[in-house]
Amino acid sequence: MRGFPGFAKGPTRLTPIPTEFFTEILPIVDDLAELKVILYVFWRLSQEEGETRYVRLNDALADLLFLSGLSDEPEEQLELAREAFARAAQRGVLIEISVQRGSHRELWYFLNSPKGRAAVQRLRQGDFRGLIHDIDGVVVGLEKERPNIFLLYEQNIGMITPLLAEKLRQAERDYPENWIRDAFSLAVERNKRNWSYIHSILRNWAQYGKDTPAQTGQSLVPDHIEDTEDDIGLVVHE
Repeated sequence: MRGFPGFAKGPTRLTPIPTEFFTEILPIVDDLAELKVILYVFWRLSQEEGETRYVRLNDALADLLFLSGLSDEPEEQLELAREAFARAAQRGVLIEISVQRGSHRELWYFLNSPKGRAAVQRLRQGDFRGLIHDIDGVVVGLEKERPNIFLLYEQNIGMITPLLAEKLRQAERDYPENWIRDAFSLAVERNKRNWSYIHSILRNWAQYGKDTPAQTGQSLVPDHIEDTEDDIGLVVHE
């Protein structure tokens, strides 16, 4: 554990943090990387000037001091930072937009405050005045509207381990978003709150079809699924 020598003498520069952070955000954020990102954004925005304040993801990913607080492994630092920014946007603390700059795109993050929302609305309408960086256009709207399997898991099941995180990312690549949402809902309805059960539902839908009966006429998601500690398959009983 690294220690802290204490605050220095003399005037201390302060970073303003809204009261809602302590009363509404802090009680619900259960991911350390996300919490660090939110605090980092408060600090970064306090360093900016003007009415239109934002944090570019690329700038955060180039801040080695910030990244060092997420992990000791450089490759893991970048992945954790990207996921934490996206998670904070999906939770509604930040607003994520994708902007076009020349031949490439960038992700920008605004605080979900009256000023932040107003700035995003101006950008979406093509009003780019007050920006520190030139852009050619806003590509994507509010990213927090996109469903996220990590948030679904944390809201319905619990904490995510690094090994499970990779399985969840693979599932996002393998299955449609509406399937994932429906599988989580079905598992919660049946009080089967574990990833093995949810993954079994998804694999079964992929094999037999989600909205039509299997050729055998059996139910696509029978009430009884055999749970094991390993990654399990769906057992369809005659």
